[in-house]
Amino acid sequence: MAQTIVGIFDSFADADVAKERLIQNGISRSDIQTHEDDRAGDASLAGNDARVVTSPDHTGDTGHGMMAGVERFFANMFGNDERPDEVGHYHEAVRRGGVLLSVDVRDEAQLASVRNVLESTGAVDIDSRVAHWETTGYKGYEATAKPYTPEEIDAERQAFAVVKEDLVVGKRAVETGGFRVYSRATSTPVSESVTLREEHASIERRPVDRPVTAADLREGSVEIRETAEEAVVGKTSRVVEEVVVGKTSTEHTETINETLHGTDVEVERVEGEKLRGATGVNKVDLGTSGVETAGVTTGVGLPGTTVGGTTNVGTPSALQPNPTIKPV
Repeated sequence: MAQTIVGIFDSFADADVAKERLIQNGISRSDIQTHEDDRAGDASLAGNDARVVTSPDHTGDTGHGMMAGVERFFANMFGNDERPDEVGHYHEAVRRGGVLLSVDVRDEAQLASVRNVLESTGAVDIDSRVAHWETTGYKGYEATAKPYTPEEIDAERQAFAVVKEDLVVGKRAVETGGFRVYSRATSTPVSESVTLREEHASIERRPVDRPVTAADLREGSVEIRETAEEAVVGKTSRVVEEVVVGKTSTEHTETINETLHGTDVEVERVEGEKLRGATGVNKVDLGTSGVETAGVTTGVGLPGTTVGGTTNVGTPSALQPNPTIKPV
């Protein structure tokens, strides 16, 4: 039997993202519809997209006309029988500027796929949203209530960003200097002492007085050679040193001291005038983060079964031919 899954998104842009993801997962475009207030300000769909825009009627009943499309959608499911309270919550979500997206599914495989897509694309947790509305006086959907204006929507969804800086320390290489090595020819004057020997001829005449002998009368000659030493210069080359060029690496630990900036959001209750007969004041619990959790609603307490934490709501027994609704 066919089933219908519905989800609420804060804007048509968010719903459109979910729609495109559903189409990528094999859901037919004709099985997807969106219902919204025509004053939401989002761009319309193109092509054959199924989009139901609620707008004022011509009778002057602005509130009724705005919700006519959503009312027809739920009337087709439940007829004139008594409806669960959750149906009114979906009406209220659209009245406050939300977009209702409905998906017709054929089997359990599609059911799980659609539920996962709506969760991952930011479908509103309707139970958490209703709990938030109740802290501001919400008692249930009233058909005569006028839809929110864009200013009222912005005021209700006003958010303060909590900013936190994270310290990211990385490394990069920078040049800190270096050495350039040259090799060039040099000339160095040197001096060296050497002892040189010279031989010279010496001729000496000395007077004598003796008788002449035969040897004195012989003819002859004597040659005496003079010699001298001179310096002989020679050079030899030898490698006496090598200059090796390279790099060595060292490591050291450096402590980085920095100041991280951010913002904190403080919530302060402003007391008003106490009403006569009031027994207490509602308390807003923002939790640890002060932000509502978006997702798929679970355990809404309607008749039916629970699949994967998402309530599968059944229709009244007299309306079994109609599709069932699965709130998201």
